Amino acid sequence: MSRWEGMNADDLPAPPAIAIRPAQPADLDFVTGLAPRFAESRPPWRTYEEIAHGTAAELRRAFAGLEPGAALFVAEDAAGERVGFAYVVTHIDFFTRERHGHLSELAVTRDGAGVGRALMREVERHVRELGLRFLTLNVHERNARGHAFYANLGFEPNTRQYAKTLRAPGPPKN
Repeated sequence: MSRWEGMNADDLPAPPAIAIRPAQPADLDFVTGLAPRFAESRPPWRTYEEIAHGTAAELRRAFAGLEPGAALFVAEDAAGERVGFAYVVTHIDFFTRERHGHLSELAVTRDGAGVGRALMREVERHVRELGLRFLTLNVHERNARGHAFYANLGFEPNTRQYAKTLRAPGPPKN
């Protein structure tokens, strides 16, 4: 049995004065403005623009209309300043065909201030409320801080994705 089995974000102390709420249309610029954070630890074969623009586009699609089971949360500090967001969707497990929660994106403006932990508490609450058994997420290989953060919340490595560039960027050649 893993030392993390059964542990969740609710087992950790709540961060001081962080409120989590559903995202509103007025949050679009704030949320998409954090998209470049995902490019900071990008793999060497991806460009900064590819990650930042692709993430922003996906987040704009979420604001246009959430899929069933998905949720987009915004964190605010005691002064009402937005300090982070989390976007959770549902996926189908390859092995069991079971629907599960998947954290698509999480970004904060203040590292180490408890904002990510507060968002994860809400994400886990949402996934449990849907009656789903587990939650997955992806972290770039170079994001050591993210690896440690999620491990401290009880997440364990599941699979490792490999990629190989086979042609230059641009439209496929037919």
